[in-house]
Amino acid sequence: MKLLLAGTIKFSAKIFEYLIQHYEIVGIISQPNRKLNRHKEVIETEVAQIAKQYNIKLFQPEKISDIYEQLAALNFDFLITAAFGQFIPTKVLNLAKIASINIHGSLLEKYRGAAPIQHSFLNYEKEMGITLIYMTKEMDAGDMIAKASFQVEEEDTALEAYDKMANLAIQNIDSWLKGLYSKTISATVQDVSKVSYAPKLSNQDSEITQNMTQLEALAKIKALNNQPGAFLMFNKKRIKVFRATIKKIKTPLKVMFSDGYLYFYEYQYEGKKIVKHEI
Repeated sequence: MKLLLAGTIKFSAKIFEYLIQHYEIVGIISQPNRKLNRHKEVIETEVAQIAKQYNIKLFQPEKISDIYEQLAALNFDFLITAAFGQFIPTKVLNLAKIASINIHGSLLEKYRGAAPIQHSFLNYEKEMGITLIYMTKEMDAGDMIAKASFQVEEEDTALEAYDKMANLAIQNIDSWLKGLYSKTISATVQDVSKVSYAPKLSNQDSEITQNMTQLEALAKIKALNNQPGAFLMFNKKRIKVFRATIKKIKTPLKVMFSDGYLYFYEYQYEGKKIVKHEI
């Protein structure tokens, strides 16, 4: 079974490392390296790092159609994507001998789009998970092959959700691929009446204000924990907040919202190091 992989972030890299260790990987595609560290040096994507670690052929095109001929020469059974973040044209999807499939970070039909985990937290979802779908021209609209889910715990943030979803993919991918390879697994058409969307959040969406309720502010903190981090203007200072709780805990930073206090236990004043407190 030969696989071509496409992804960019840590979530993708964790899944791909498992696949690298258990399957023949003919190539890995990642977004170009764009992030900069504080020294203004370019940081490789997590998936690019994994590809280089295992000495696997790496592609980082601005547009995937630019490398069509190179991909066509790879002769692969499956194209597997996970948080890739780039449109893949139909002619590339059709190169896979068996299927082009995507591991999407929500329980479809809910939350099609670029930020399913973030919107799940913003909407107070108690259950989250992944859906394996066939890839089509329309984003996240393909038939659903399988799902796996987990119950959201009280202190979970987007960071934990990404990790749990990657673990779910690793636990199930072998049986899913075997089923697709042997044609013993069926798929379900998405019910368009149940579809909702999860567009990418902007920096303007990151602010929390004291006129929010505790739950509204906490949901945004949890949703944006992974990146870019929710922020609050408090006593004329900008504070990035990564973790908070309604529970009364010992912390030097508690903030009153419209219906009560939130207690911050992982936060960062602008220009300072991240502060963490045990709870």
